[in-house]
Amino acid sequence: MKVLITDGVDLQCGQILAQSGFEVTEKPKISKEELKEIIGDFDTLIVRSATKVTAEILECGTKLELIGRAGAGVDNVDLESATRHGIIVMNTPGGNTVSAAEHACAMMLSAARRIPQATADLKQGNWNKKKFTGVELEGKTLSIIGLGKIGREVASRMQAFGMKTIAYDPMIPDEYAAQLNIELLPLHENFIQADFITLHSSLNESTRNLIAKDTLDLMKQGVIIVNCARGGIINETDLAEAITSGKVAAVALDVFEMEPVNPDNPLLKLEQVIATPHIAASTNEAQEKVAVQIAEQIVAWKKTGKLEGAVNASAVELAQAPGVRSYLNLAEKLGATLAQMAPVNAYNMTVRTSGEFLHKFNEVITAAVLKGFLDILQSKDTNYINAFTMAKECGITLNQKFEKENLDYTNLIRIELESDTTKRMIGGTVFGDKEVRIVMIDQFLVEFKPEGNIIIYNNIDKPGVIANVTQLLLQHNLNVAYVALSRDEEKKVAMTAIVVDGDVTKELLDEIRNVNGVDIANLVSL
Repeated sequence: MKVLITDGVDLQCGQILAQSGFEVTEKPKISKEELKEIIGDFDTLIVRSATKVTAEILECGTKLELIGRAGAGVDNVDLESATRHGIIVMNTPGGNTVSAAEHACAMMLSAARRIPQATADLKQGNWNKKKFTGVELEGKTLSIIGLGKIGREVASRMQAFGMKTIAYDPMIPDEYAAQLNIELLPLHENFIQADFITLHSSLNESTRNLIAKDTLDLMKQGVIIVNCARGGIINETDLAEAITSGKVAAVALDVFEMEPVNPDNPLLKLEQVIATPHIAASTNEAQEKVAVQIAEQIVAWKKTGKLEGAVNASAVELAQAPGVRSYLNLAEKLGATLAQMAPVNAYNMTVRTSGEFLHKFNEVITAAVLKGFLDILQSKDTNYINAFTMAKECGITLNQKFEKENLDYTNLIRIELESDTTKRMIGGTVFGDKEVRIVMIDQFLVEFKPEGNIIIYNNIDKPGVIANVTQLLLQHNLNVAYVALSRDEEKKVAMTAIVVDGDVTKELLDEIRNVNGVDIANLVSL
């Protein structure tokens, strides 16, 4: 397996991979154009934050299976495009937590006591003690926006300084925050109450320009703001105006909206701003940790299939759970079978699972159904990573439903597919550990193994139909391997599934459709 490492990832990363049999190429200062030229030769790409893995790059990475980010944030990877291409994106959560937290705390202290400004002034030969009077942290309220690993580490350290800690994070339960001596408050209350604000959230549509004129207006006069998370969370123009007006007393920034930062950025001209060039995670210890961690995660993935740190492949992680593999095989078979029986333009799909075991696997079961379905309908490869994206692009409206139990089967997967005029359903289960079976089609209970070439037809329930169909098979020198029959006595209709040895031609299928009494006939090849 060929691995390309960029951005000067610590040498231990390449060494671990090479020792495990990977073919490693390291290009720490690769240009965008060179990356586009060579990425097609590699299965895995490992980056830090400098390499921008854009949709354009991914189009050229025709062999890419995995992108490893030696660090926590994946802002420099086009996650949507990677997912569409079925590429796993993996980061190293926690590897640089301590370094980033310590840097945020150092920046907070430096901003409060104006240490960088006093240092620069002293080195110019001055002794301005009164000019650099600062503020204490003890007794002040610190707002932490984003209570992930780094935010929690910052909280514990600043509590040691006697700060009251409040936070905003919609993903954290109140009870958990209380155990950390942190009070969770609505976002606007954080802005209203805080003396200090430190940002520790990712950059996305909901957090872009989170700090802007309207939120700055809510803040206390003389608030101090620290951002060691991501540029773009703060509107830099609005922040500069708030500093100039005196609303914001001091700012400490490790990140900017554009990096490297433009020398003309107005924030750099303000004495109240201290800044570092995105170095929060740049300690020897952190770089070693994330380099070793990403290498070990990739080795584990390749050798055992285990996925750690995957940010877009939860379905793949679920697929590794004990006992689920046979159900994924079944789900793919059900999807593929339904695709070959589906009416034209039927794109409203409902995936139903029944049984306690399948409850926690809803997402990966649905991904497997979509993979089987889309592999039949289109030529592009579909996998568990891109299945939902590909389905959306194909115009499939998807519903997922869970039922606690089914009276007939301990665990059951059913798929319904509707067009404006037609609805079809197929269901299956697993007997024992590995015996995959289709057990229902539409209103018919019919059991057979989804393998090989299967002729499935509906007919009027009357004598002679199956005899005429099998006679045609005999004329085409096809041996019958298995027959499954079912009927709806009330409607006097029946369904038959015949597994045959050998290929079924279009001509034979047309002849079966013309048998007196046959209504619908499909060939399913699995």
